[in-house]
This record gives sequence, C-alpha cells and structure tokens, in this order.
Amino acid sequence: MYTFMKCLSWIICHIPEGCRRALGTFLGAFFWTFVPKKRKVLAQQQILDCGLTEDPDKAMAIARASTVRFGPMIVEVLSYPRYTKELLDEKITWHGKEYLDELKASGEGAIFMASHAGNWELLGAVLAMNGYPLISVAQEQNSKSADAFINEYRAMMKQHVTYKTGIRDMVRFLREGHYIGLLMDQDPGYAGIMVKLFGMDTLTADGPAKMAGLANYPIVSTFIHEDRPYHHVVEVLPPIKPYTADHKLSKEEKDRIMYETTQELNDRLEAHIRKYPEDWFWLHNRWKWTKRYKEKQKEKGKEAAR
Repeated sequence: MYTFMKCLSWIICHIPEGCRRALGTFLGAFFWTFVPKKRKVLAQQQILDCGLTEDPDKAMAIARASTVRFGPMIVEVLSYPRYTKELLDEKITWHGKEYLDELKASGEGAIFMASHAGNWELLGAVLAMNGYPLISVAQEQNSKSADAFINEYRAMMKQHVTYKTGIRDMVRFLREGHYIGLLMDQDPGYAGIMVKLFGMDTLTADGPAKMAGLANYPIVSTFIHEDRPYHHVVEVLPPIKPYTADHKLSKEEKDRIMYETTQELNDRLEAHIRKYPEDWFWLHNRWKWTKRYKEKQKEKGKEAAR
C-alpha cells in the first residue's frame, strides 16, 4: 500500500492541474459505482430526514456528489509534495482568521471543533502551515503501511497528529498552549449525549465541551469549503468560552453548560451543512446508535410497566 500510494502521488504531482482534477473526479465517480445500494439509500434517506430537500432524486444527487468529492480530495492530499506555504496561500481564502491570530497571541490552549465536511485533511494542513499549534486527534488506521503513508504526508504539512489518547495527555497539550483538533460530527455510540441535529435527537460526542470545562478553554469551530477547483474557503467562527462565570460552578451547572455547548456546536455544524450539503459525509450512518438507544429505552419502559 505504501509503495503504491507513493508512486501514485509522484504521478499526480507531475501532471497538469486540470488532469489532476479530471483524475480525481473519475476516481470519485468510480468509487460511487461500488457503494452498496443499501448504503446509497441510507445516505439518501438521511438527507430527506434532515429536510434538505423533499425530492428523492435531489437527495440521491447530493449523496452522490458528497461521495464523488472524495476523489479530488484524495488527489489533493497526494499532491502535498508540491505544496509550499506560498502555493497553499494562493489556494486559501480566510474568513475569521483574526480569531486565530488573537488566540495565538494570547498563548492560551484551545479546542478546535472540525467535521467530515470539505477536505478536513487539508484544513489541518492549512492551520499547521500557518503556524497555529494544532494537534489533531486521529484514529489509527488498520493498515500499518497506510498509517505510515498518511502520517508522512501530514508531517510534510507540519501537522502534529496524536492517536486517541488519555485525558492526561490532552490536559498537558492544552496547558502548553496547543490546540486540540477534534472531529465531532460522527456517531459516538452510547458514549455521546443526546442533543439535537437537524431537529432530531442525536447522540453527539461531548469531548469538546468536557475538555473546555477543564480550565474554561475556548472552543473554536472551523470549516473548509471548496468554492472552485482546488481553491478553498476556511471559515473560523468566534471562539466560545462556555464556562465563564463570576462564581465557582456547581456540578449541575457544569452539566447544563456541557449540554448547551454541545448543542451550540451542533447548531454551527448544521448551519454549515445546510449551506453546503454536498460537502458532508452522508454515507456515514449518523443516527445508528441514536436509534438503538431509543429502542433500548423503549424496551426498558415496557419492562418497567409490566
């Protein structure tokens, strides 16, 4: 896998940008043809359930577009050996960069909330190449060679990546003034808390809100969207410091703030997806564990009523 990806990357880096784009689109469309019909229908139904359209054909078109985009996204990552800071700057337009500069000047640690929307790998690279002390928390790949390749290319872009680790390491990173990057938009299983997303009950990762509560660290929502071929807009929303208070917060107050903060982060995510529905990873079964949880609660209710 490692050798194959390196060879493919070399080829991609030595062909014109228009050819790279065509190759990426072809790869994405090719991948879509192999997505099982059941998974395509799942993506379509989630789009309909979220109220983004009432037309099943349009919903399927969104599902297809959100999958095909992975081709150009992968090709762009494989183009990293070509990228310098100057070339990357030409490919990025910032909205809200001043929030990052103010945060960096303060020397304070922070939690960065990102999502599987747009080219999230490039988002981490852009932040790192611009000198922001981001540590991305990633999932280790099953394939050692694939893991080695991905981390080598992340390192090219000055990214520091750590695997899902203990809270002690996270606290240390934050105290040292680093930014912990977390992807919080996928199904966390029973470990999540129940808040709303697109008006539906949704088990959601509470990691960002919990970590912010350690010392009232700011939470920064960041998004990336490709507005034209291989040019992206990075949007940084105003940081929130949810645990700011003029008194010592009780456990009940902290729990309430954790729920309210997680809801606000979901609201920000939803607003972005509504603007760019083709950007999100609709093939992911986002409400799988929420449905299981509700079924389990229903069974418990029946047993209690007997």
